Amino acid sequence: MSKSVQKMSWRLAFLAALVIAASINVAQAKNIKKQNLVELMTHSDSIVVGTVKSTTDGFQGGLPYTEVTVLVAQGIKGDFQSTYTFRQFGLKEPKANGNGQVNLMVTPAGWPTYVEGERVMLFLHKPAAKTGFQTTAGLTQGKFTIRGQEIANGIGNDELFARMTVSGPLTPTQQDLVNQPGGAYAAQAFIELVRKAVDENWIETGQMTNAQK
Repeated sequence: MSKSVQKMSWRLAFLAALVIAASINVAQAKNIKKQNLVELMTHSDSIVVGTVKSTTDGFQGGLPYTEVTVLVAQGIKGDFQSTYTFRQFGLKEPKANGNGQVNLMVTPAGWPTYVEGERVMLFLHKPAAKTGFQTTAGLTQGKFTIRGQEIANGIGNDELFARMTVSGPLTPTQQDLVNQPGGAYAAQAFIELVRKAVDENWIETGQMTNAQK
């Protein structure tokens, strides 16, 4: 087999692998279990509210990443400075890797993406032990975008208060959130509810729990 044919065969195989990987990512995204607020909080190592300052991408040990820097307005869970930077698996867009080839491993389908200037509330997993990469609990479910006075995650807050009970003290506005099946919430009321639940250890003390099945 000639070198040109071998090269073409390798490229076709590479493209086929990418198509398969993309299909798997889409299937996984569709099969992600909807998480309620108790589950998002339980799976989060840190929770922060702020504005996306910048996004860049590159390679770390051969692995593609997108680096996100957030200007911190509120650190609800975890220790934060004025900015917080983390790296998530996947490139912003296809990128030359320096050896004449283009790496097409962009952010997987169903994972959150970020835009400079957007206001966000992030429920972040603990960074991975080996790579330090970090993403949000429930993927797009753990990234809430604030638009005006409203806040919603990547699936429109669907089932965010389903399958759970809250016995901690709520304001009337916060009680309305708990009773709302989905759709955008009043941002300030939701953020204050999460802060109160964290500060007063509602999950640990049983004031916010998953409902008994």
